[in-house]
Amino acid sequence: MYKLIIKSAFASLMKRKVRTFLVIFMIASSLWGLLLMQGIYDGMTQQMINNAIRSDSSQLSIFAKNFRSQKDISLYIKSSKQIEEFLINEPNVKSFISRIVTSGLVATAKYSKNTSIYGIDVKDETTHASLDGYIKQGEFNFGKKNRGAIIGFQLAKKLKVGIGKKIILSAQNIDNQVASISLKVTGIIKTNNMALDEGGIFINKERAKIFLGLKSVNQISIMLNDYSKVDMLKAKLKTTFNDIEVFDWGELYPALLQTEQIMKSFSYISYIIVFFTATIGIFGVVLVSVLERLREFGVLRAIGTKFKIIVAMVFFESFFIGIVGLFLGSLIGGGTLYYFSLYGLDLSNFSDALDEFGMDAITYAVIKLEYFITAFIAVFSATFLSILVPLRVLKKSKPIEVING
Repeated sequence: MYKLIIKSAFASLMKRKVRTFLVIFMIASSLWGLLLMQGIYDGMTQQMINNAIRSDSSQLSIFAKNFRSQKDISLYIKSSKQIEEFLINEPNVKSFISRIVTSGLVATAKYSKNTSIYGIDVKDETTHASLDGYIKQGEFNFGKKNRGAIIGFQLAKKLKVGIGKKIILSAQNIDNQVASISLKVTGIIKTNNMALDEGGIFINKERAKIFLGLKSVNQISIMLNDYSKVDMLKAKLKTTFNDIEVFDWGELYPALLQTEQIMKSFSYISYIIVFFTATIGIFGVVLVSVLERLREFGVLRAIGTKFKIIVAMVFFESFFIGIVGLFLGSLIGGGTLYYFSLYGLDLSNFSDALDEFGMDAITYAVIKLEYFITAFIAVFSATFLSILVPLRVLKKSKPIEVING
């Protein structure tokens, strides 16, 4: 029986090849475009988040209490040694670094600008999050006497300085006095983290302590083995140490977190569009097919064929169109995403504009199983809904009148 149903439905579709293949093409091309856009946009968002994590916040950051709100250099982490010992023994901690962070002024002979000063250890930064991989010019070091500075590429443009050029850093030290230090540019960095590229200066951590009169650090950044357990580690740190505040990357970069959420909303809207496209396309084919074959269905019903068998025939026609369109769209879309996940989408021609938004010139797509699961649900639902009206029309028709008509 089922073989006969499938053969009958397939024969009906082949009678209208052009119309059938047009709908399949419409579903496949819509799904291909959806998968490509979703993979590229998710990849772009993920790269922006990874840049912020690698260059600044890591996955989790510890500050002295009220430091983030007051930006007071005197609010350093007094229990930094104990925290570091705690992190060494914590199994979910992959690596951690300590930094000195403050605001200041950078000046050359012709220009000055507000800046963010970061006291770092280059060896720790290299092993922690590969910050050295962002070097655009020069080297990732501070010279033999640690009198060098690594600055953001946008800041270098504004200051009109290059490798080996002199800059003056000024900042308020722990005694509330303005301290200054002369440094030479040893490296220019491009992180695609706008805050760092436009106003970030990295200097040697020990020299920063002397420069600012600090005995400890005011930021400890952590990378985890399992990010899903980040809330557990945050709670544990807050319980163990009462003089600190702990933030994950989303709290330090709320705009990026909001961008990620917007992209998810965009994905759902895109799937709704594909759902309606598939529903309308399949509905049109099935409705016309049913109307053209009312006499045929009338004869089948008149000779005693159960209505559920006719329903199965109509459903299979609809299902065949939907599943073939889904398969082709997923195959082409998945293949395209795989290519761009390996080689990236090169947008170098728009690099200047992308730099203004902190985006990479080459965007690598991501592939997630949920893309294809959601696509299957959307197409299957469209297939089911598209046959309801044609079946209602068929149900209301009277076999004798249809045959005689």
